[in-house]
Amino acid sequence: MLRCSGLPFLPGNTFQDIGRSKFHKSHHFDQRNRVCILVDSKRPGIGGKPLLPTDSPDYALPSLYPPKYGPARPSWLEYDRQVLCFYGFFQESLSDIDRIPYQVRKVRILYYLEDDTMQVSEPRTLNSGIPQGCLVTRQRIPRPAPYDGEFTSLLDLNINHTVQLFDRVYTVTGCDDFTRQFLNRLGVSVPGAVEQPIDPATEIRRQQDSAKLAKRPAYKIDTLGKFLQYDRKVLRFKGVWDDRGSVFGDVHELEVLYHLSDDTIEIKEKLPVNSGRDSNGMFLRRGRLPKTFDHLPTMGESTPVMVLNVVGGGLKGGRYLTDCVGIGKTDGNYYRDADLRIGARLNVYGRMVLLTGCDRFTEGYYREMYGLEDFAPIYGYSASREQFVHGRRTERELPPFNGWGTHEDSEGNCLTLEPKPPKINFRKFVVYDRCSLRFGARMISNVRENNDRFFVINYHLSDDTISVYEIPIRNSGFLGGEFIKRRKLFLPRQDPFSAERPACYGPQHFFLGATVRLQDHQFHITNADIYALCFMEQHCEEFPLSNVSKIVRKLRDAMQPQYKEYVAKHMAKTRPMKIDGRTVSVITYEALREILIELLGDRIVDQEIVTLCRLFSAESEQPDPCDRELVRSAVHAELNRALWNDLERTKEHIYHLEPANAEWLTPQRLRTIVKACKLPLDSALVDKMLQVLNKGEQGNISTEDFLTMLNPAAVPSKPIQPLNIKHDVCHFTPYRVTGKLVNWDELLEHIDLERTLTNQTS
Repeated sequence: MLRCSGLPFLPGNTFQDIGRSKFHKSHHFDQRNRVCILVDSKRPGIGGKPLLPTDSPDYALPSLYPPKYGPARPSWLEYDRQVLCFYGFFQESLSDIDRIPYQVRKVRILYYLEDDTMQVSEPRTLNSGIPQGCLVTRQRIPRPAPYDGEFTSLLDLNINHTVQLFDRVYTVTGCDDFTRQFLNRLGVSVPGAVEQPIDPATEIRRQQDSAKLAKRPAYKIDTLGKFLQYDRKVLRFKGVWDDRGSVFGDVHELEVLYHLSDDTIEIKEKLPVNSGRDSNGMFLRRGRLPKTFDHLPTMGESTPVMVLNVVGGGLKGGRYLTDCVGIGKTDGNYYRDADLRIGARLNVYGRMVLLTGCDRFTEGYYREMYGLEDFAPIYGYSASREQFVHGRRTERELPPFNGWGTHEDSEGNCLTLEPKPPKINFRKFVVYDRCSLRFGARMISNVRENNDRFFVINYHLSDDTISVYEIPIRNSGFLGGEFIKRRKLFLPRQDPFSAERPACYGPQHFFLGATVRLQDHQFHITNADIYALCFMEQHCEEFPLSNVSKIVRKLRDAMQPQYKEYVAKHMAKTRPMKIDGRTVSVITYEALREILIELLGDRIVDQEIVTLCRLFSAESEQPDPCDRELVRSAVHAELNRALWNDLERTKEHIYHLEPANAEWLTPQRLRTIVKACKLPLDSALVDKMLQVLNKGEQGNISTEDFLTMLNPAAVPSKPIQPLNIKHDVCHFTPYRVTGKLVNWDELLEHIDLERTLTNQTS
């Protein structure tokens, strides 16, 4: 910490406390009249007389302000760090120097308002030969005689005025904006700036320097400034070298680099994969590139200093005269940045390189330095390399598939000596892991018994595989279970033994009303679960039959010629119904299906009809009751899979929680028990289980029924197929559209033909 002179060093005595605890310049402020005292006025205790009372006839107010109108704080605090700056000059006689009678020295005068001190300094000039800098240190400067008892004040400084400071007379020629505004606020008129006279000594020195010639032949090229300005700044061009005229020639793609720091050029070649060239890609090493090259440089041709002639006889005792002005010096005719542009051809030691493009930095450089605007690349040589290669290798023709393994494995055996497993779409696998679309289907066959068989088709979205399970029916003669193992199934009417991969079934091939052929068995899809319908509606751009806007547009185009007659014809099939306090017309699913099939015929399928019914449903969105047996089977399957057998501990835990009334428990209490006993059940499955358990009048759940649900040994359940708890547990109840009600008024309003026809009529 710095120490202020005259102030004792104490822990709490710092520069920040000045002006708060001690006013060490109180002689600048009149405490009685609360006015600032001018610096040139005499102050008590500094060689002056004590201030007279205000009622004395000899009293003179030494202030710029009227009484009680001055600043309320001391001047050293009011004008802290405020400095007035004046510009001026003074003449200094030079009697000892020939042809220079005097010299003009420019100065800067600083006036500090806080304590009325002044400082004079001279700006430093290179090679001036005189000491410059601070001429007068900061102090209060007395006036010349006969006013030597007073000090120079602010009123003595103004533009085009002279002021004597000690033994020199300074002429003020200008000031800064702050000084001009400050004096104008005080009521002092400040004239305009005055031009300073020319210094004859500086002018003569400048003329002499311009007439000087180099006396030494030292050719020292200063490249440091250019290096610091353009270091790591490179102009990057794309180029090609067409060598197809030679034997086994080719088109070489090059990258031309021009280093601005030292005007050198470097060329690299872009080698394609498996090009067969044993090169590291360096086409031309970094260096200066001559425009023409016909011979190697002779000895001394590239030296910076050139000898013009030799004066004297022989080498001994002779004198060498060098070229000091560079008359015989040549630049070597090298390529510069001005020679490079798109479309230019560079002669790289006999190889013509065509520049075809550049990067953004190069475009900005030429736009700023040379004003170029056309940077359109040349695409003639930007095509793929294969079209310039003679006798290029054609695509490998694979042999026909022999039926062993899969097509992917067979292709791997034919392409490489060391076959690798086929790559899977890992991103798709992560997104759609254990997600499947389930459809209900009926077999179509010439055998009458097969037409009564029902199946569940699972389309697995993670790997586009299909599995089919048959629903067992009593006394049908068919066992049921897995019908088609999970695998990719090919579309019909394809040659499975061709060299190309056959097309497989996708998710768009499965919808309500579709007929698919899987492993020589024909299935007609009649149903789908809610997850499949919701998935297709959410991804309607991939499933056009679930796109409501396309379906409504199809209805509008078909109903427009006979809209009113058609609506009046089928109005009798609707009935009124109250929904949310208003009466609307509703229609059943069967009636709407008959109307749409009569209107569109084969142009509409069941998937589109179900999508309309789901969107314009008139029934409340209450969840359908879950199948208790299905939920119990799912709970038992999860408990058996986790090998859970801790029912007694669960009973003890319930007794400790509710020792008095353990027959009925709230759903929240049962969720706590499930988490505390670490039952291996998902939260979605727990919610479904609590929904199907027996409840009392107050909504509490029977404890006995809860424990029975967790005991697979007491009442065994039917085995179910493996399911995805995250996605399948919420869809235990299959979707049935028979008997559903559709809001007829909302459907017609969405078709929006009434208003269109009305506008056309009007």
